[in-house]
Amino acid sequence: MVSEYVYSPHVDFFIDRVDRDSGYEMASFHIHHKYEIYYEIEGSRRYFIEDAAYIVNAGCVVLIGENQIHKTASLGDTASSRIVMNFSREYLDKIMDIFPEVDFFSFLSEEHNHLLSNITVKQQNHIQGLLQQLLALQEETSPESDALRKMLLATLLLELKDLCRQQQEQGGENGRVSNHIVDQIQAYIAEHYAEKLTLTGIASQFYISPYYLSRLFKKSINLSLIEYINGVRIKAAQNLIEKSNESISDIAEKTGFMTTAHFRRVFKDATGLSPQQYRQYYKRVNK
Repeated sequence: MVSEYVYSPHVDFFIDRVDRDSGYEMASFHIHHKYEIYYEIEGSRRYFIEDAAYIVNAGCVVLIGENQIHKTASLGDTASSRIVMNFSREYLDKIMDIFPEVDFFSFLSEEHNHLLSNITVKQQNHIQGLLQQLLALQEETSPESDALRKMLLATLLLELKDLCRQQQEQGGENGRVSNHIVDQIQAYIAEHYAEKLTLTGIASQFYISPYYLSRLFKKSINLSLIEYINGVRIKAAQNLIEKSNESISDIAEKTGFMTTAHFRRVFKDATGLSPQQYRQYYKRVNK
């Protein structure tokens, strides 16, 4: 059975279980103004987050912060099951008002916390149990169900935060798959993303063939070179949209897109919103 997970930028909380009988790869990278928790029930995946790749096995938890680029793909053509949850900071506003001294969110964005892999079977079962309860409430609309959903989410966040602390104290591996050449290329793109970048041009900078660069990038971080460049540009564009009143066409030019039309298309594919809609959304949630 295949359950399709569809991200919606207009919903403050969403959870779904995705079951697949064979391998699957996201068509492109994804970025949104929400947090994400991903629990692998069965199978193994390769997960790309920001500028790093991770191997995710059954029982692992993936944590993704706001506006962090990510993409996932199968490791082989095997069955897999996972639970995916998106939620906004605003969804827990009332609980945060009650506990203003508690930080529910910042740990989700820290690089060393992206992959929780040192989890006991008992802890795995407990996390999955909380997620199953949240799944059962997905279609419920009563005030009582909404209150229970928020309390369960707050409980899950605090328990995951503590597991992250334990993993750090135990010196557990963060699961990152690294490649020295790819790291250098990523640093180069971060510095030159506003310029015209091509596969051939970047390959020549590092004295490697375009073919080798293309295969190396795809194998290491599960993104094509152009996907990665577009991701860096979209993040830079989001920052400009949030912090300036510059026109969309000026932002497109400043972040390396050749045309405004292309920028609009890539931005909407990545975020689910047009640049104008994203600006309106950001102003609404940050007023």
